[in-house]
Amino acid sequence: MKVTFPEGFTVAQMGARLTEKITFMSPSDFASAATDGSVVSSLAPQGTTNLEGLLFPDTYQVSGDDTEARVVGRLSSMMERVARQENLEASAKSLGYTPYQILIIASLIEREAKVPEDRAKIAQVIYNRLAKKMKLEIDATLLYNADPNAAFADLKAMDTPYNTYMHEGLPPTPIANPGRAAIKAALAPAGKPSSDDEACVGLPKTAKCEYLYYVLADKDGRHVFATTYEQHLANIEKSRAAGVLP
Repeated sequence: MKVTFPEGFTVAQMGARLTEKITFMSPSDFASAATDGSVVSSLAPQGTTNLEGLLFPDTYQVSGDDTEARVVGRLSSMMERVARQENLEASAKSLGYTPYQILIIASLIEREAKVPEDRAKIAQVIYNRLAKKMKLEIDATLLYNADPNAAFADLKAMDTPYNTYMHEGLPPTPIANPGRAAIKAALAPAGKPSSDDEACVGLPKTAKCEYLYYVLADKDGRHVFATTYEQHLANIEKSRAAGVLP
């Protein structure tokens, strides 16, 4: 039987999807195989047994004699294969990051970007904010493994390692399993905006234009990007006026 794991699914979501299709399997056994060290990934840092972010989302053939651990191993092996195809190790080094950090960044892109053209720009925002030691303030990190019924304001106030409003730098692990496009974006961020880019509008000619902020701009999921906090606030107000934000 074929099982499709969409890009951006967490280990927990993958386990649930698998057991929807393969009823003799258990989501808890899938999660255990992906976290207890029974499956080893060459992409995991030493001492890390959690394979969140290291399982490649795709369509897989699962047979009656498969086990949860065997399926996890197949997803892990495919991510290793994609990493080799994308030259992850060398490309990560050229950016000043480890392959695992790149996969964390790719997971953030996967969860934040709703349209393909935003991926590289969101990647650049992440790199720019990390370089400036600005908190990432990425909403998707707050939602990782959180109570789905929790109010956003409550999540924002909770001191967890995944709260990028409170803590500087990357979260400790990926927050989802990224697909190839998100990995590519993490390895090839957008770079400096052109002078006519939305992020440069209204800036003095002597000011440096760069991607530092973004907010949802329309109901199709496109984001608008900004250099300054003032631009960002103006973009938020436009989105609210358009009914995109509450």
